[in-house]
Amino acid sequence: MSEESVSEESDDYARMIAALRGFLTGLSGARPPAETMRDIESSLTRWSKELDQHQVPERERIWGRRADLPGRGQTTSPRLEIVDFDRDHLRGTVRFDRYYLGRNGAVHGGAIPMVFDEVLGALASARGTAMARTAYLHVNYRSITPADKDLDVTARLISVVGRKRMVTGEMYDGSVLLTDAEGLFVELKPGQP
Repeated sequence: MSEESVSEESDDYARMIAALRGFLTGLSGARPPAETMRDIESSLTRWSKELDQHQVPERERIWGRRADLPGRGQTTSPRLEIVDFDRDHLRGTVRFDRYYLGRNGAVHGGAIPMVFDEVLGALASARGTAMARTAYLHVNYRSITPADKDLDVTARLISVVGRKRMVTGEMYDGSVLLTDAEGLFVELKPGQP
């Protein structure tokens, strides 16, 4: 199944993922009574069994392959929307909701590299004929990253040497630099996993 055909899936998947994001955000801020937790557990168990009946090979899955949806249609990554993208630059917005909260209104530090891996990797992969994999990713934490706020994220291609792509990126809250990153990505050889 090609990326193009995955993008042609109905909006049912987009609505389902939006509902799942809403559920995870609600769960992360809730302290439900025991009866509610048991009801949710029962429903989730039932839906897990339903999904077990619809498992497909990796190449046929939808999860993480919908380029037209924030986070490519998955909920493990924060809601990222690319607004400007070419072979050398990328610009977008990211929003870490309460699901990614560490403490005291700050985003958990481990969620931030996920965004840079996604953004820098997308830019590194735009140059070649095959996807590029992360070889190295370094993130500098400059200021506290606030949750529940739209933040700006940028990336630049610095160099291309053979299959190697060096990329840098920054995340801002207005004019405040929150984090910056650099990464080395290597374009896969044909047939390489």
